[in-house]
Amino acid sequence: INLAIKDLPDTYLFRQALQSANNLDESDLAQWDADPPYHAPRPLDTPAEARWTQNLIQVVHGRRSRMEKE
Repeated sequence: INLAIKDLPDTYLFRQALQSANNLDESDLAQWDADPPYHAPRPLDTPAEARWTQNLIQVVHGRRSRMEKE
């Protein structure tokens, strides 16, 4: 329930993904449309990987929100 009540991100990447599929390269995002578990290697525990993960979350939320409106 805690995740359901969290606000969606209000970031540049989220807004770009929400606005149009043409704003970002979404060619690899279909793999995240299915439910977990995801078949991907375990991520590294680095600041760069944490930033990449946060960016991915923002883009996926924006993409899903856009797709719900279409």
